[in-house]
Amino acid sequence: MKKSFKVTLLALPFMAGLAMISAQGQTFDDALRYSQYNATGSARIMGIGGTQFAIGGDVSNISGNPAGLGFFRNSQVSFTTNFENWNSDSYFMGQKQSDSDFTFSLPNVSAVFAKTKNPMNTDSWRGHSFGISYNRSSNLNNQFGYYSNIESPTSILDYYSAEYNATQEPPIGDPAGLPLDVGLIVQDGNIFRPSDYTYNINDDGSVNFDSPIAPYQDEMIITEGNTSQFTFAYGGNYDNKLFIGGSVGITSVNFTSHKTYGEDFVDNHNFQATAFNIRENLNHSGSGVNLNIGLIYKPIDQINLGFTFSSPTWMQYQEGYDSDIVADFYDLDGNFDYGEEAYSNYYNPIYKLRTPLKLSAGAAFFLNKNGFISADIDYLDYSTMHLSARSFSLNDENQFIQNTATSVINYRVGGEWRINIFRLRAGTAFYADPYKDSANDRSKTQYSGGIGVKLAKMSIDLGFVHSQFDTFYRSYPTADLLTTENTDIQGLLTFGFNF
Repeated sequence: MKKSFKVTLLALPFMAGLAMISAQGQTFDDALRYSQYNATGSARIMGIGGTQFAIGGDVSNISGNPAGLGFFRNSQVSFTTNFENWNSDSYFMGQKQSDSDFTFSLPNVSAVFAKTKNPMNTDSWRGHSFGISYNRSSNLNNQFGYYSNIESPTSILDYYSAEYNATQEPPIGDPAGLPLDVGLIVQDGNIFRPSDYTYNINDDGSVNFDSPIAPYQDEMIITEGNTSQFTFAYGGNYDNKLFIGGSVGITSVNFTSHKTYGEDFVDNHNFQATAFNIRENLNHSGSGVNLNIGLIYKPIDQINLGFTFSSPTWMQYQEGYDSDIVADFYDLDGNFDYGEEAYSNYYNPIYKLRTPLKLSAGAAFFLNKNGFISADIDYLDYSTMHLSARSFSLNDENQFIQNTATSVINYRVGGEWRINIFRLRAGTAFYADPYKDSANDRSKTQYSGGIGVKLAKMSIDLGFVHSQFDTFYRSYPTADLLTTENTDIQGLLTFGFNF
């Protein structure tokens, strides 16, 4: 007699999505998550599109272009608050699911200690500044997924069966072997196949192997965390023409991911035959270091030209990963029969990551004392990301990175207009798609604006950033594609105090 069951599979560490593409896919996603660049900074800088490499005298210079510290005439301390509202619309097999997430944070706290020389001093070095800042580089909080009322032509069990037939049975404790542990997949001679419980039945109660049940599928992905950096920077002013600087950044990474994937099987008699849910628990914690050097040159008073070289970040992080499976079995009439459980080993490997170096250039044109227009470009080659580990080789994963990622050019344009003590700002930014795959566009577009008030001893700046981008996800390699349209709205408020 055929029996059916319900399963909860708590993820498989050697698979990329929850249901899981491959080790290469997972490690590529991890490397890109900690390598992808987006401009950050004060509300003023974000209000002009994130342009900052030719602009001096802002606390964002500490982690941006440290040469800009040479513009400071007074010491300053500042802090920035941020609210962020993330909305997403996910489309799976023509069906829409909307999700949202809201966060409030303190993404930037900075201090600049400036020393300028007396105007009567004829020394060409006119002054210098030291800066220290805490800056949140990225917000990794997100939630998206799908719930399908349309039967899928494939099942993840088909994918696992094919993997087992190609590589044989995984060892006990390997998360990839959990479907075998609870009978989701069985060995029939030398062949692995989905269990009898995933097929329709004939009128006499026998299994119809020519009629697999098409499952209903769903998945939810919830992530939390951030990348952040403490930066120590120095900048000097040579004859009010050339400004140079350098910095050291100490980065940190904290990330958790919980994924739950499910399939429901309803047989040709409209009885619940099988159903399973897969969950994956993943966390990363680590730190790294990077170097940054920059310069700003003024060929004439109305023009600034900026350049920065940002080294790779050399990072080490520890991973924690586990999974389990719970199966409920049903009889031919859809009544619960019995349950099974199995748990994977806990994995905690240590990875080392080298992110791409970044070359950036900027130019600013000043409209006398009425304001300015500024533009930046960045060059990064994401195919140079490199992973390593002490206890095992990641050569295949690094080859996958080289084959999948590409070089990009990002750009940002913005401006500021001054009306007495008030400042009006606007800007835009474009961050290119780091994937070679051109079928799916993952680029990001931002539009920003802001206002500010500049007083003798303090400044208050308000900035808004509207971001739009698409992401793409497959629960397993032969699954239908999930397309998610993301809209992220940020509001930043910066208070600066001179001393």
